[in-house]
Amino acid sequence: MKVFIDIFTGDELCSDAYPMKVVDDVYYEVEGKNIVETNDIDESLIGGNKAPEGSEAAAEEEGTVSTAAVTGINVVLTHKLCETPFDKASFKDWLKTYSKQLKDYLQENAPDRVQPFQTGMTKLAKEILSKFGEYRFYLGENMNIDGMVVLQFYREDGSTPVFIYFKDGLREEKYVR
Repeated sequence: MKVFIDIFTGDELCSDAYPMKVVDDVYYEVEGKNIVETNDIDESLIGGNKAPEGSEAAAEEEGTVSTAAVTGINVVLTHKLCETPFDKASFKDWLKTYSKQLKDYLQENAPDRVQPFQTGMTKLAKEILSKFGEYRFYLGENMNIDGMVVLQFYREDGSTPVFIYFKDGLREEKYVR
C-alpha cells in the first residue's frame, strides 16, 4: 500500500486504499465513503465472563462492550483530517501562497513539473472558485496551514464524497507491515 505525505508538513493525507485517479496531471481525485465506525470490543477476547446460559442476563448480553460510534467519511477518519473554515477571500490568499511555495519547491526539485503544475493549477483554481460553496476544506492531523488544504465535494449523486489533493504537494511512501 502507498501512503501520500504532505511534502511541507509531513502529515499523512491519504493512501491508495481508496479509488483514486490523476486528473490533468495536476491533482488526485480520491473517492471516499460515508461510514459509521464503532470501537465495539468482544468481551470474550479480554476475558469477559458470560452470564449463565438461560438466565435473564444472558438474554440481554450480546458479548460486546459498546462504545460510541463515529459517523464520517472514511478518508477523513482514517487520516485524521481536520475540517477548517475558509471564506472565498482567505482561500484565494492561501492558494496564492501555497502555489508559490509549491512552485519554488518544484523549481528546486522537479523543474520539469513547473509548467504542467502552473497550467493545471490555474485551470483548477478557476473551477474551484466558480463552485466555491460546494467545497469543504481539510488540513492534516497537525492542522498546519502552511501545508496542503485538501478539498472535498460531493458527486452529482449527492452521496459520494470526493477529495482533491495537489499531486506535486505529496510524496509517496510504501507502507510495509
